[in-house]
Amino acid sequence: MTVDIERHLAEIDDQGFTVVDDVVPPDDVPGLRVAVQAAIDADWERYRGRPGKEYFISLDLVAHGEPFLTLLENPVVDALFGALLGETWTLYTFTSTMVYPDIDQYTCKVHNDMARQSNGYLLGALATIALDDFTEENGTTWFLPGSHRRADEPTEDEFFADAVRVERPSGSAAFFDPRIWHAGGRNSSGRARHGCTLYACRSFMRQRLDYPRLVEKAGIDSTGLSKTVRRVLGFDVRVPTSLDEFYVPPEQRLYQPGQG
Repeated sequence: MTVDIERHLAEIDDQGFTVVDDVVPPDDVPGLRVAVQAAIDADWERYRGRPGKEYFISLDLVAHGEPFLTLLENPVVDALFGALLGETWTLYTFTSTMVYPDIDQYTCKVHNDMARQSNGYLLGALATIALDDFTEENGTTWFLPGSHRRADEPTEDEFFADAVRVERPSGSAAFFDPRIWHAGGRNSSGRARHGCTLYACRSFMRQRLDYPRLVEKAGIDSTGLSKTVRRVLGFDVRVPTSLDEFYVPPEQRLYQPGQG
C-alpha cells in the first residue's frame, strides 16, 4: 500500500475531507456497481411501504454478502479508519450512495452525519466509494471545507457560496469527518450514479444495526469470516444476554479484551 496516510489525515483535520484514488481496483468496480444496484432492488422488494423506506438507498449492504464483506477489509479503508479511530474500529453502517436523475433525495440536502461536537476527538469517520466517475453532471458531493469545526448549520446561501464539488474517478474514496456539512448534487446525466458508503465508529460505541445477528439471519456463515471482518462487524464487542454467556473462559467471552 502506497497511500500517504499522514497527508490524508492532515487534509481531514484541516478541510474535513480527503480523496484517495484507486481504493477499489478497476477490475472490482463493475461487480460492486452491479451488487449495489441488486441490493437496492432486493431491499425495495422486501421493505417497500415500511416507514422511512426510500427506493434509492439500501441500509444493510452487509446482509447482501459478497462483495461487500470483502470491502470491509480493504487495506486502505482499514488503514485510514484505523488511523482516525483506532485499530479496533467497528462498522456503524454500510449503505448504498446513489443519486438518481432529476429526483429530490434527502441526501442532496445540506446536512452533516453527526451533530455531536467532541472537541476534536473523532467518534466516527466515513468513506464514500465511487463506483461511477463522480462528476458535476451526475451529482458529485458538495463539501464545505472546514465546516466540521462548526456546530451550527449554514444557510443554503452560505453553504453554496463556499462549498466545493469533489469530482473523482470510479474506484476512489472520499474519507470525511461526519461533522462536515455536505450535500449530494443534483444528477442531470440521465443515468444513476452509483456508490457506497462505510460509516465507521469507535469500538465502544453502539452500531446502527446488530451486525452479528444480522449476518446470522441473512444466512451468512460467520465462522468463515476473517478476523478483520468479524472485528469490523462487531463480533468482538458483543454484549452478553445472560450470566451464562458472561461466566465463560476469557477466550469464549463475547466482549473480547483489548478493544479500545
